[in-house]
Amino acid sequence: MSALLCLTYDDALPVHRELVAPALAARGLRGTFYAPAAAGDLHQAVDAWRAVAAAGHELGNHTCWHPCRLRPGSAYVPAYQLQDYTHRRIRDELRLANQVLTLVDGQTQRSYAATCHDTTIGPDPGASFFAEMAELFPIVRAGHAQAPSAGPMPFITPAFSADRRSAAEVIAAAEQMRGVADAWLVVLMHGVGEGTHNHHMAAEEHARLIDWLAEQSGWLAGVTLCEAARRRGVQA
Repeated sequence: MSALLCLTYDDALPVHRELVAPALAARGLRGTFYAPAAAGDLHQAVDAWRAVAAAGHELGNHTCWHPCRLRPGSAYVPAYQLQDYTHRRIRDELRLANQVLTLVDGQTQRSYAATCHDTTIGPDPGASFFAEMAELFPIVRAGHAQAPSAGPMPFITPAFSADRRSAAEVIAAAEQMRGVADAWLVVLMHGVGEGTHNHHMAAEEHARLIDWLAEQSGWLAGVTLCEAARRRGVQA
């Protein structure tokens, strides 16, 4: 059985539909694109995003307004803050995001990427909204991984960040799966190329990564997160 590599991209950026999704499909790879339902590009280029989904990529839920927890001392101040959310509010937002994405891709099942990796709501330290996620999604991407895993995927699955990393660094992590039964690795990135996002992978490094991945088809498959969960199973 092939090892699995899930390339995931956050925030529904124009570069995802213009460059990344076609480049993956041309190499026989499939990615997961986490789209906030209120993202401007999702609405301004809805036909292009439909084409992304039609090519076999997953449009994942990334809430509507990308709420995060406010972190003291951080330069980033989220416009919508999870400290202000209730269980009903986060459930309603996640459901609405699913409904908007279904209008785009016609799909009724998709994974969720926790915004800023946050899975709690309300005042610090916050209360988990695990029940709302479990109700709506087969698997959730949240947290940080430094190495691949094997066996069933946890319901809340961590990811290896490729932002500001070279292809060689991501490849070195993926190579650890060679010969390991039921191995998998989820990779996270935002922009691809200078100017596409504050957090990004250089365009030439991304090209090297997906070229390498396409050449490993004998033992390594590039699949969506939902497909990986289907193949590996999910452990609650």
